Amino acid sequence: MRLGTQSAKYFYKISRQRKEQTMKLVGLDFETANPNSGSICAVGAALLEDGKLTKTCEWLVRPHTSVDWMLPKFTEIHGIEYLELRESPEFPEIWDSLKGVLLSGECVIAHNAQFDLRHLKCALKLYSLPAIAFPYACSLEISREHLPDLPSHTLDSVAAHFGFTFKHHDALDDAIACARIVANTGLQKKFIRKFEFSPNME
Repeated sequence: MRLGTQSAKYFYKISRQRKEQTMKLVGLDFETANPNSGSICAVGAALLEDGKLTKTCEWLVRPHTSVDWMLPKFTEIHGIEYLELRESPEFPEIWDSLKGVLLSGECVIAHNAQFDLRHLKCALKLYSLPAIAFPYACSLEISREHLPDLPSHTLDSVAAHFGFTFKHHDALDDAIACARIVANTGLQKKFIRKFEFSPNME
């Protein structure tokens, strides 16, 4: 994509006629069963094109056998019960579909991306899945810079600032929310990083 002098600071140009940017963003959120890395129990992914929701995917996921248990206080947060996961697919069974969504946008967005991508990397490693790389940005980091006066930068607080509500800690709703936040704030090039995973990485 070519960038003119006026827009070189930005990865995408913001339209003056509206707040939301013209871009393809993929919101991503994981809910986890316990504190162990890779204990993913729910996945939400959402594609926003020009600020409009065009694709959503969500799954309940049975964690890898090494981390297959639910901490009750985590159930209190996201509402997912251990028994709900007994017949759910494990991560490799949903990975091809999830990967397709992640690679369909121009940047993956997660709120506190370090958390979600740590769990993603661990799940990929636990199952010895193939290498993958994609650009990503953190809506938490972006909102802290763009909205420094907000008393809180939790996902629900930032979403409320932009005037939309959602069910917090629902994986799909969280994925949609973080993408919508960045569609409103804009995405500067300095916030874009690269997620990389290879089976041979430490």
